[in-house]
Amino acid sequence: MTLIEFSREMGRRPFQPFTLVTVDGQRFTVDHPEFAATDRRGRVVTFYGSDNTRHEIDARLIVEIVGVDVPMPAGSIAPNPDGGE
Repeated sequence: MTLIEFSREMGRRPFQPFTLVTVDGQRFTVDHPEFAATDRRGRVVTFYGSDNTRHEIDARLIVEIVGVDVPMPAGSIAPNPDGGE
């Protein structure tokens, strides 16, 4: 994973939760942008899980960032995948 990839995911608007996958297969979900950051060098990713557990991961050990499918709230209108109206 690169700092650019992490920054791109953090900067999505609207924010979409994502999962960090490490070299040993562990999976950590970042569910809100205000509870995650990198150090100035981009070597450590720090975030708080939904149970308020603090995680620090060496960014070199993150091999993949996977988007999390979030269910649409009842009554909402899904975006048109074709981009039309």
